[in-house]
Amino acid sequence: MNDESIDDAFLREFLLGNVTDEERGRIEDLFLTDPQAKERVLGVDQDLIEDYLEGTLTTADRERFVSRYAQTPEQRRRLRITKSIKDWAIAETASSARAKRSGWSSFFGFRPAFAIPIAATAMIVIVVAAIWLSRRAGHSAIEQELAQLNASSILREGPVSLELAPVTVRSAESQAQLNRHPSENEVVELRLLWIQKERSPSYQATIRRVGDNQFYNVPNLQPEPEGKAVRLKLPAHFLSKGTYQINLSGADGSASSSEEYQFTVGS
Repeated sequence: MNDESIDDAFLREFLLGNVTDEERGRIEDLFLTDPQAKERVLGVDQDLIEDYLEGTLTTADRERFVSRYAQTPEQRRRLRITKSIKDWAIAETASSARAKRSGWSSFFGFRPAFAIPIAATAMIVIVVAAIWLSRRAGHSAIEQELAQLNASSILREGPVSLELAPVTVRSAESQAQLNRHPSENEVVELRLLWIQKERSPSYQATIRRVGDNQFYNVPNLQPEPEGKAVRLKLPAHFLSKGTYQINLSGADGSASSSEEYQFTVGS
């Protein structure tokens, strides 16, 4: 992590909402830009969930945990899934121990040497499931932010950061480039040229950074009055150095009425 003053105890307070707005903003920026910071936050997040499920949190921390981790149906579902996996792991370990005592372990091929790997595997399943759920929640939050930013009720014509033509009508040498600015409040506006004759009342954009497996969907994008372009707004913190691909398709989702765009974000 870039900031050595941020330890696990501080990250725990951050996850419980017990930090100032300035401190919270600093951690959120690191989470989005620093892979090591992101892994540490996810690790502390998992430890916090474990403490809650085991009942080892203080009364004050438990109340703060519930207020932040169990408010929405999705959050409560996440806790139920994690608890179910944890209960399964404990039951599986206990079942293996009973089988050993009753002599069934020899019949089924279990040996004492496998007891620790079984328990370790169960714990890995718990950790992987929690990290997956945490990333899924983060993915959902980003898609919500993109949808709100591109809501038709707040769209206004303004300065365009970059105008993109479909990759089918330009050469690789003319790769569009955007120089990213550090302001976290900045909005990058892309104007995606639509060259097909078929027009749609609304469009959906799918955004992916080349090399990443994450896809982000932005639905209900409204075309310009003449239908020759669609504007897409992206928050600056969403973009990091690299090449991005955008697939724009009509409301019907037909592959025949879609275009692909690319641009590169510099330092």
